[in-house]
Amino acid sequence: MSNPSFTVIDDFLNEEDWGALWTEFQFMELHPVTRTVGAWKLDDGAPLGGHEIITPPKDQELVHDPKNPQVYPSNTAVDAVITNLFAESEIYAPIVGEQWSRISARAYVYPHDTGLSWHRDDSELYSGAFIYYAHPHWNAHWGGELMVADETDEDLGIMAHRFENEAYSESLLERGMGRFIMPKPNRLVIIGGAPHAVAPVSTAAGQNVRASVTGFFLRD
Repeated sequence: MSNPSFTVIDDFLNEEDWGALWTEFQFMELHPVTRTVGAWKLDDGAPLGGHEIITPPKDQELVHDPKNPQVYPSNTAVDAVITNLFAESEIYAPIVGEQWSRISARAYVYPHDTGLSWHRDDSELYSGAFIYYAHPHWNAHWGGELMVADETDEDLGIMAHRFENEAYSESLLERGMGRFIMPKPNRLVIIGGAPHAVAPVSTAAGQNVRASVTGFFLRD
């Protein structure tokens, strides 16, 4: 489905690529995401993040370089997400436009009691973002939904201050509505510049994690 704020594509990867990516999540190097940089707040818990992979500019040859494993193609299972993004560009073009030159991708793991506070991506750096859900199973009671606020003419800042966020909250409450997208396995979401957040993963998830590959369409 698609609307002016986001596009959703289900069954994004084939079974083989999806399985290989989920296997890679079992072994990839993951580090706690810092809560002093970006949109994460102190009460968002401690999600985990992998190494970022970034593509060369569109007009540059795509060749694997063992000395630069974080440059696409990286010869890791994360490459499949980026490859399919290039192949499906016509579908999400209305959301992200054409003014981007590279794609970044990074694995994230949200255990229970972790989430991501309300924010808006920096439109000067990014023309859009994507989230691909790599986990093999999810339960609707486990939370982790992507929350997308309705867009208005108001110029909401990129994110609230870390400790004083009442003004940001009032702006979001003024909108008062939006949509949510469940982290359905093998689902891709493309999002534009609307304010969004990740609802906390419930303790009901137990040892199950919200595993995603998330990244941006980087402007020229």
